[in-house]
Amino acid sequence: MFSETFPAPAPTPDTAAAWVAEGRRLQRLDRNASAFAAFDRALMLEPHLESAWMAKALLLEEMERIEDALATYAALLDRYPQHVAASSNRAGLLLQEGRLEEALASLDLALAAAPGNDVLALNKGLLLLQGFDNPVEARPWLERARAFPEALEALALCEESLSGRS
Repeated sequence: MFSETFPAPAPTPDTAAAWVAEGRRLQRLDRNASAFAAFDRALMLEPHLESAWMAKALLLEEMERIEDALATYAALLDRYPQHVAASSNRAGLLLQEGRLEEALASLDLALAAAPGNDVLALNKGLLLLQGFDNPVEARPWLERARAFPEALEALALCEESLSGRS
């Protein structure tokens, strides 16, 4: 009867992957400080665990700790330079912070790892067009991403801008 009233406490995770899972569970419960500690515990056990770095960076983004999230993405990219999601997410944060050159470099890193990714091509085209006002360089990236309505709208802006410059 006692065990029916009070469930047994959850076992303490014993692997880095289990700590990541626990951190995600805690994050879903809005227990962000505990989730953060769980991700750090995972990284203490396995410093190269990609999922722990990514989970930590995403949590920091959610907590609006932008500089910490950027540093965490940088640490992940030091270990996994071809990590497309980390490069892309980092680019988005840098863009949000108005750090256009760094955002472009991060997008270039993501595109080097995933050259056929049309979403990244769209993002680069939009950044070149809107952030740098460079329709000439934006056009080929937007052409690659024609399947997206945003690309077609941006291409129309490119053409309008280019015709106004001649």
